[in-house]
Amino acid sequence: MRPNTMKHLLLLAFAVSAACVYAQDPIMGGQLRMSVDNASNSGDETSGSSSLDGSEIVGGFNDYRTDGTIKSSFGVSSDGGQSWAQIVLRPPVQNQTTVEGDPMACYDKRTNTLFAGAMAFGSNGGIYIARKNAGQNSFSTAVMARINGSVDKGWMDAGPLPGNPNSTRLYITFNQGVIRSDDLGNTWTAPFSLGSGLGFLPRVGPNGELYVTYWDTSLGIKFRRSLDGGQTWSNAVSAATRLATWGVQNYGIPGNFRNPPIHTMAVSPTTGDIVIVYFDQTNVVNNQRNLDLYLTRSTDKGVTWSVPARLPYRNINTVSDMIFPWVEFTREGRLNVLCFDTSRTPNQTDGVAAGFWDQDYFYSDDEGANWSQIFRLTPNAFNSFNDGRNAGTSFMGDYNGMGIGARHVYPVYLDTRTNQAEIYTNKIINRIEIPSTFQWLRGQQLGGNLQSLFLKDGNSATAKPGLTLTPGEPPIQLVTTTTGIVNTTPSVLSVWMWSMVNTPNIEMQTMMQNINTQNWDVVDVRPAPQALTNIVVNVPNPANYITPGSGTANCRVTWKAVGPVPNPNWVATVDQNVLVLDP
Repeated sequence: MRPNTMKHLLLLAFAVSAACVYAQDPIMGGQLRMSVDNASNSGDETSGSSSLDGSEIVGGFNDYRTDGTIKSSFGVSSDGGQSWAQIVLRPPVQNQTTVEGDPMACYDKRTNTLFAGAMAFGSNGGIYIARKNAGQNSFSTAVMARINGSVDKGWMDAGPLPGNPNSTRLYITFNQGVIRSDDLGNTWTAPFSLGSGLGFLPRVGPNGELYVTYWDTSLGIKFRRSLDGGQTWSNAVSAATRLATWGVQNYGIPGNFRNPPIHTMAVSPTTGDIVIVYFDQTNVVNNQRNLDLYLTRSTDKGVTWSVPARLPYRNINTVSDMIFPWVEFTREGRLNVLCFDTSRTPNQTDGVAAGFWDQDYFYSDDEGANWSQIFRLTPNAFNSFNDGRNAGTSFMGDYNGMGIGARHVYPVYLDTRTNQAEIYTNKIINRIEIPSTFQWLRGQQLGGNLQSLFLKDGNSATAKPGLTLTPGEPPIQLVTTTTGIVNTTPSVLSVWMWSMVNTPNIEMQTMMQNINTQNWDVVDVRPAPQALTNIVVNVPNPANYITPGSGTANCRVTWKAVGPVPNPNWVATVDQNVLVLDP
């Protein structure tokens, strides 16, 4: 919504083969800061999008500037999140105001175009949109999609027209209705009213269906659809009815910031099912309200909806809250969720000035019937009071954001650990290629199993030096074999592992078996870390290492002393060793 202008927010010693199929949890990258401009005083109300291959990313936010103005900024990366630039996106000069925010972003896979936009709040303002230039950390000149001083909270999406996969139509929905563009955002229609409400969110289905949900500002989460590209619309239906009623104000949470019950929606690209996730009050414990996430689903394009189900993460007799969920599907149908969460700091008091929160990520591979563990994105709980602006009422924004590209998930969220609200993301890689077998080719196994080789779960695979046959041969050698890789000619092949040794002067090498020469090619040499470290090795010429047909790849990691070693029975530890392919 309109920014809070009152507040500046492993001879064979041992071999193991796969006896069962394990869940493929994602690889969780560390925090990456998007708000890198020192002229930013704070940020909130995030939005995100990513290109289909996950290389081009944008993450928008309300940007409270050190000069007292509010702008709409975007963290931009053209190298898959390795580096970031922050760009202030502004409307044409004649439409600029001192308060510009409510960022929005979307991606059109047909034209490989990322779009970003925001709202200028003022009599000469309105909605403005720009395209991201592919391969560059820049945008085209913004154009006005709607000139009107009363616009509020817009979101956008893009997709084909029904029956015409070779078309692209952009949609923006906001408090005045829906507007459309058929020329990649250069010109726009007048708004078609969708009724009264807030948080109008558009999503385009796999065949061009257009769905919109919104909060009717009372008990209802309403849904409307158009099957002809936004020209005609169904009547509004109730997708869910809230258990408790509250408006924009602070309600039932630790921290003095507003939490309007805005929800989010996503459409599965594999089934076409529609999922809505929202937060609501479950119960009251010791006079403190418990807010939880709920999910409702439609399998008939929004005609009927399931009974809302509470996400099963918390004992309802313990006081904690989940709010501000954002949901997106990957192209394989994994449902990804980002939200604020107090479960690691339970039993806080509702309404206190300082509320301690984390940003969490989790997922479901069956549209919400079952859920993964919770992955913590923030290193520590952050204090909502430290929004980086003035004392008094805090402001954490009203929602989160997320971009999805290839196997990558980029959540976009705030964290106040620097004593102001900065904007972060993580590179979360889904659908990793897990090893089918592993061998300690040299070395004596001390612990661990196959599962240890693809889950970062603390159950490590460990070995100490064993028999060697030639001088200088590494006394610890781990070989993993991965089979069934679908894409045998990926553009990117990486070896990911968490590893350490407990002594200095150990060299670590990573090798891949070349399918053409059958030789082991060294792809990385480094000092072995003495603390458990996330090591990422990018493999050149990926097609040289994956056998067509069987999709088999062999990886060897070795450890040997290159200097004095205090303990001859030193140990190498691996908590995860997997292949990551892209796309």
